Amino acid sequence: MSRESWLRRIGNEMLDLVYPPGLYCICCGKITDDSRTYRLCNDCMRSMNWNTGRSCSKCGRPLADTDPGEMCFGCSQREAAGQEHSFDRGHVCAAYGACAQAVIFALKYGGRSDIGDTLGEILFDRMLSEYEAEELAAMYDIVTPVPLHADKLKKRGFNHAELMGRNLAKRAGLRFDPGMLIRTRGTLPMKGLGPEERRANIRGAFSIRNSRCPQIEGSRILLIDDIFTTGSTIDEIASLLKDQGASVVDFLAFAAAGDMII
Repeated sequence: MSRESWLRRIGNEMLDLVYPPGLYCICCGKITDDSRTYRLCNDCMRSMNWNTGRSCSKCGRPLADTDPGEMCFGCSQREAAGQEHSFDRGHVCAAYGACAQAVIFALKYGGRSDIGDTLGEILFDRMLSEYEAEELAAMYDIVTPVPLHADKLKKRGFNHAELMGRNLAKRAGLRFDPGMLIRTRGTLPMKGLGPEERRANIRGAFSIRNSRCPQIEGSRILLIDDIFTTGSTIDEIASLLKDQGASVVDFLAFAAAGDMII
């Protein structure tokens, strides 16, 4: 651990002693108590756009009432053009709105690493809404997070997807491997980039750690990330893992942006 990361961790732990995180809503910061589900106050619990209705059969994005089919517009357009996603199936907990954004920003940019555990709990419950616990425990051989570049990891002090994935895997009884994937270069922020720009930005940005390659052949892998937008990042990683012999590559994300042409 770098000196910066160590000092940040000590500072956060001292703040937790003065302002216990369980006493505050992780979305709005309102004083609450640690009995609240997912540490969300009643208002934010209601405001979160939970994915409890129909969802895309490919990426898991919530479907609007006006969507006539089983896929979102983006995935159906890709399928029609013969450009299907590289991953097999996606699962999403909520639509990306103001409340989801506030939680993610607090985790990633506010130093609230404790929120990672809470999102891991949410990920687990999302999967239990579709599968029995025993079924889920047998579905995947490896759970692994989308990695951060070393420079960003040093600056932030933790990989938010790793925190989420670790708690999910623990609850589900699945093997967790945070070091399988490596981010080989920095990339531009995805916000503001078009679909093709996103794909170009992320192309070749990941590799598999050499020691993990023999374990991937025939494995069923679940990728963990915070937000699913166009799928460029997940596609790039899934393609890499499939080329190495993975039999299944699914993903599980806390939130998904609105439907779009991708």
